[in-house]
Amino acid sequence: MADWDKQCYLTLNKKYVQAQLRQFYKMYKSGLIYRAMKPVYWSPSTRTALAEAELEYDPVYKSKEVYVKMDMVQIPEPAQHLSKTISAVIWTTTPWTLVANKAIAYSNQMKYAVVTLSIRAEELFLIAKDQILELEKVLNAEIAVLVEFEGHHLQGCTYTNNLSTDVLPFLEADHVTAGKGTGLVHTAPAHGPEDFLVALKNNMIVECNVDELGRYINLGPKLDSLQVLKEGQDAVIKMLEHSIIQTGTYIHSYPLDWRTKKPVILRASHQWFIDTSALKEKALAVLDKVSILPPSTAAQSRQGFRALLEKRPYWCISRQRSWGVPIPVLYRGTEVILNEDILERLCSLVDKHETDVWWTCDVKDLIPNDVADKYNLNIEEITKGKDIMDIWLDSGLSWQTLDGKKAALYSEGVDQLTGWFQASLLTSLALKDDAPYESIFVHGFVVDEKKRKMSKSIGNVVDPKAIIHGDKKQPGYGVDTLRWWVASHATQHSQIVISQKLLEDCQNEVIRLRNIIKYLLGVINDLEKPVFTQKPNLNYFDQYMVQEIHQFENQIVDCFNNFRYNQVAQSVLYFISNKVSGLYCHCIKDRLYCSEKNSNERLSAQLVIHTALISICKALGPILPHLVEEAWLYHPLHENPFYFTKDIPVLKTNNFETSIMDAILDIKKDVCRLAKNENLKKLQLNLRVDSNLYEKLKGLNVHDGLNDSVLCEILELSSVNLEVNNGGEREIILTQSKNRQCLRCRKYNSTDDSDRCLRCAKVLSLLM
Repeated sequence: MADWDKQCYLTLNKKYVQAQLRQFYKMYKSGLIYRAMKPVYWSPSTRTALAEAELEYDPVYKSKEVYVKMDMVQIPEPAQHLSKTISAVIWTTTPWTLVANKAIAYSNQMKYAVVTLSIRAEELFLIAKDQILELEKVLNAEIAVLVEFEGHHLQGCTYTNNLSTDVLPFLEADHVTAGKGTGLVHTAPAHGPEDFLVALKNNMIVECNVDELGRYINLGPKLDSLQVLKEGQDAVIKMLEHSIIQTGTYIHSYPLDWRTKKPVILRASHQWFIDTSALKEKALAVLDKVSILPPSTAAQSRQGFRALLEKRPYWCISRQRSWGVPIPVLYRGTEVILNEDILERLCSLVDKHETDVWWTCDVKDLIPNDVADKYNLNIEEITKGKDIMDIWLDSGLSWQTLDGKKAALYSEGVDQLTGWFQASLLTSLALKDDAPYESIFVHGFVVDEKKRKMSKSIGNVVDPKAIIHGDKKQPGYGVDTLRWWVASHATQHSQIVISQKLLEDCQNEVIRLRNIIKYLLGVINDLEKPVFTQKPNLNYFDQYMVQEIHQFENQIVDCFNNFRYNQVAQSVLYFISNKVSGLYCHCIKDRLYCSEKNSNERLSAQLVIHTALISICKALGPILPHLVEEAWLYHPLHENPFYFTKDIPVLKTNNFETSIMDAILDIKKDVCRLAKNENLKKLQLNLRVDSNLYEKLKGLNVHDGLNDSVLCEILELSSVNLEVNNGGEREIILTQSKNRQCLRCRKYNSTDDSDRCLRCAKVLSLLM
């Protein structure tokens, strides 16, 4: 039901790409986009930088961990009376980065100690005091403290490691905390964001000795060309064997490339970034005004979204691939060349030669002579950039297709809080100072009955086609069952369980819905079209039911407007079971089957049923359109599809007081309890109530000589005798009816010697 011609957008459409190139230039010109060398997630398997949204995590990844000693050169003043060499101990799960070690980070908020280890009694070691108990367990050694001091005493201290001849500094850093490790943090600026910030703060040069394939370079014959995550790491450990105190295996969550499922590394390289720190405060303020759906997980989603925005210092938007939207930058050596003339020239080439033109054209095609003269450019010195834009920047700019309007809703999975939702928010704030959407719907992901993610290796992936049509493992449930499962279970949780038992339950519910709709259609099947516009006299029970129907419809509309699909499903089942089938249809069977065909009593019941049927179809339409459209084919009013049929005539409500029905249903509960399993039609009721309730009920207990009173119809009794019980509690006395049973309607309401009640006798006489 989408307008695929006018409302659909394609990110590789020429106009979309041209607009994206222009938006890139606007952000570049405003200073929000910049180029820098920083450590970013890098995939050796695909040879490109990756954003957080392009990562998957292996929760049980096995890394090699090492505890390494590094000899101090300049020692802290409180330990200068000690005569032996003191070695600082660091812990790392990335031993391959030790070749890039440039500093040891410490905290001014922690205490440190020079200690001895029982396993190396002749040596002295520097560790954090708070880590002693943990390290005694890990190293299986007794630790004795010789001297302790505050962290600030490490300022100005230096050390060396066995992989370099350089004397390296101890540097204070905020990210050093107690917990796992030694309280002293190995710092490799080319391979960690915190490490990089420490280097930046201390004016250190950042060099990366790992290439695009994840191999060492420029480190000499022992390491060059070795894979850092494989044999390269083993070689580093071998070179440090005399400095390593302990090695082990550390099981933890580790990032993988979402495409290849292979591990990534942090690697410093020249990349393009959006300065998200400049947008952070504005993004957090705007997010407070965005409605997050569904309500059941809104608080969790909002908290997660805010946390992701708060901790993101920058967004790496460049990727190293030969397809996609190019970063439209030229280089003269390391100098970046980007201006409006070159950008517009590229956009005109896209018009003529499609979106791949950047990769096929020459530099001279991008820089006409007049542009070269204007900017004093020698074309022979110019090269094209080889980076493309992050696909999240592609999709994050999709709001520009709405011609300046704000989207009412964005809908995606919870993982897109780091992806599309966030990219759209940040780019929209950068370029038009507002959120791109009024609300976002954040859905979860399907898991099996053991709450395991869908995985081909486990073999628990469920194909929607198999649910609909069946396969060797399970029968087909049909598309309505699948849609009902989605509505009932798939929108209110972050983990959505699917199982054969759950699908069978959903199928049974759909069958139940189908059967009640089939029954309701049967009730109105004999009505002609003009009858549906009539306004019969409704008794209290009919009016009550019409009001319940309209309240149900309002409740459903509110649930749909707030994307509470599970509550729609629950409300429909409750309404059908407790109001339509269990109450109204059950009580009016006598009117439908035994009253005169064109009587007001029968017609009013039929039109109430019609009104209920239309409301049920409206409620189910978005979820079970196939069932609803099939049902509508058999409705007397059918001409066009239900979805396109407007202003279907139904009974209106007068919004009258319904509390009397609550009292009647309470009385009926007591009657059923006292009657046990006896047929209620055989019984008559002597009912004593307070004067207030008596006044309300007496008008519902009036007989017209032919039909039951409304009170008898609801209570399903032969007769009711009402009395006032001043000041006392309600009294219910059931006795056997003295009337004869009518052989036609099976009710005990024949007051003479006839085997027909007056109503049935009249109806039969009209047929003769």
